[in-house]
Amino acid sequence: MNRKLHLVLASLLIVISCGEVKKNQEKVLTVEDKLNGFWERIGTIQTVKGKAVDTVYIKDTDPEYRQIKVFHKGNVAWIDNVYDSSNDWKSGSGMYGKFKIDDNIITETISHATGGAISWLWGGGIDGVVEIDDKKDVRPTPFKFSIDNDLLLYDFVNDDQEGESLQTEFGENYIELWKRLPDVTPNTSKIDGIWKRTFEIQYVNNIPIDTISVPNDGKLDIHFRLNGRFIYQVDNTGMSDPDDILWWGHGGYGEYGFIGENSIKEYGEFFSGGQYFPKRERRQEGSPFGADTGTRNFDFYNDDLFLQTQLDSLGNIYRGVVYGRVK
Repeated sequence: MNRKLHLVLASLLIVISCGEVKKNQEKVLTVEDKLNGFWERIGTIQTVKGKAVDTVYIKDTDPEYRQIKVFHKGNVAWIDNVYDSSNDWKSGSGMYGKFKIDDNIITETISHATGGAISWLWGGGIDGVVEIDDKKDVRPTPFKFSIDNDLLLYDFVNDDQEGESLQTEFGENYIELWKRLPDVTPNTSKIDGIWKRTFEIQYVNNIPIDTISVPNDGKLDIHFRLNGRFIYQVDNTGMSDPDDILWWGHGGYGEYGFIGENSIKEYGEFFSGGQYFPKRERRQEGSPFGADTGTRNFDFYNDDLFLQTQLDSLGNIYRGVVYGRVK
């Protein structure tokens, strides 16, 4: 009898031990893990003396407005779809920079922009008129923030003198309300990450004829691709003049799906920058990527470097771009 009891106890100990090992192996998510991914702004929480008094939802006030933000490994980008033909830039606005987290404070350091957001880096201006000055020093901007499952609250820090001036500038204290966007593709792939353009290759009759390096101080072309969503920002301010439409850069947001191991179709929904690119309807969940989507082919040199080629309607390569992973 004692022997049977000993066997039962031993079996229970093994089961408990295995359960503890499995529990210990489960990944404990950090705040940055929870922040990682794409978010869409859904509203504004108005506050008085630090207390929420009202929530205004974008779907009720301006259902066509969209603002998307992405966080990944210390990098941040956002883009909106505010188009105004009276502006010097004809599509929306966007920014790119770095972020760091300290307790409940996230500090963004924005270094590049497209569209109207360039005025934040280069000067002032109102009503679509940007007064171009020298580029300002990069300014770390802190925000209080909190994450509750799929909701993100982003609050301006108004605890110091600079904060008080921010409060006066915006007219009120408020909290931005964001909602996490679900993954489009269920699994990560080697294309997931942040990529920076390093070279551009020109083609004639599918044959590469010239390679052009991208100067670090002239152009920044940065792409975020994560689980079927993308944001990119192309800052041209280092290689063009304010009276040139290219100076306002170019950016975009949309979704992508794989059509092979190293090929995707991209569906761009809205764009930023100087040139006008029409907005498109939201891609419906589960709908196929049709013929109106762009095809991108990838040829990986290694895990951190690939050649992206684009095809024309006849299937010929007309452009190649080499991207390196941003770590």
